[in-house]
Amino acid sequence: MRIDAHVHMGMMGEKPDREEFLKRLKEAGMDGAAVFSPSPSGNEKDYWKRLERVIGFTKGEELLFPFFFLDPTQEDAHSQMEDALEAGVKGFKIICTHFYPSDPKVLEACRWAAEKGVPVMFHSGILYDGINVSGKYNRPCEFEALLSVEKLRFSMAHVSWPWTDECIAVYGKFDSYKKREPSGKAASLYLDLTPGTPFTYREGMLTHLLGNDFQVEDTMFWGSDNSVENYRPDYVKKWVEKDCEIYHRLGLSEEAVNKVYSGNYLQFLKG
Repeated sequence: MRIDAHVHMGMMGEKPDREEFLKRLKEAGMDGAAVFSPSPSGNEKDYWKRLERVIGFTKGEELLFPFFFLDPTQEDAHSQMEDALEAGVKGFKIICTHFYPSDPKVLEACRWAAEKGVPVMFHSGILYDGINVSGKYNRPCEFEALLSVEKLRFSMAHVSWPWTDECIAVYGKFDSYKKREPSGKAASLYLDLTPGTPFTYREGMLTHLLGNDFQVEDTMFWGSDNSVENYRPDYVKKWVEKDCEIYHRLGLSEEAVNKVYSGNYLQFLKG
């Protein structure tokens, strides 16, 4: 089984064709996907429309996992999360566009998600969002604040490109603490391998990531950063082929590779 753990829905507008998406997903060699609702807007009175969109698109498909795209700094963020969970989302997606992961409202949202047992998927690294200055909010070290959120499961996407070394170091801090304090009274960090990293940096990043005494083989998963409206099978196959070649050269077992493409993400979902 293979799951693309990073697929976006576009802005509100024409209804996406689910059958076409499923066809392209299969063509890419994928059996399922995590699907993020459209991103938040300045006016969230209609957030339920974004919620209905992702729930409707994934309904009835066991291997399509709906995530609600949340801005935790909005006044009604808590109500949005409650409504989303009641509607059936599997977790939350957050991009820190104008706030840090250590913002009290972000920590509050993460504590609530941890209490409910659902994961949070964060963007990390540079963000291609036009003239907005957002990179400072998404540096890997900014996510250290989440370590103290008991029982939280969260992921950092793109291995924080271009700060991949910093991301690996932050992962090492989480990993070290969990080994010293195996009580579970801390957050669990997963790494979302979604590119991110250009081809020329990919092998170096994976070599450094897998070359340490970290338990990363149990906590990394793969995504494409595609959209449901324009899912590109050739792009997906290109990256999977590239990564698998690297895994082979690094001596990663077939079992470990399978965990990257499905097992670790399923564990991330259920805890």
